[in-house]
Amino acid sequence: MINGKVGDVIVTTTDGVNLGAEHWADRATEQVISVGEDSHPFIVEQARAFKDRIRHVVHYYMIEAINEDRSRVVSLLRSAGHHDLANSVEKL
Repeated sequence: MINGKVGDVIVTTTDGVNLGAEHWADRATEQVISVGEDSHPFIVEQARAFKDRIRHVVHYYMIEAINEDRSRVVSLLRSAGHHDLANSVEKL
């Protein structure tokens, strides 16, 4: 994985792997919460703990959304008579 930052643009590339829910949870959390390093150390510590908790919550619900979408695709495939394809999607 290669990461680069130019101004406010962050680019991430991969070679042969997908960016998983953890990557997107990190990206979302970085966009929503920033921690001022010049703040009082107790404030920085509390903000980092809050940011970490939010990242875990975002990751959890991203996984739930992925599973729900996959379940929906499987149901639609089965209702259309594509049972083999539905079974393949279910194994992902």
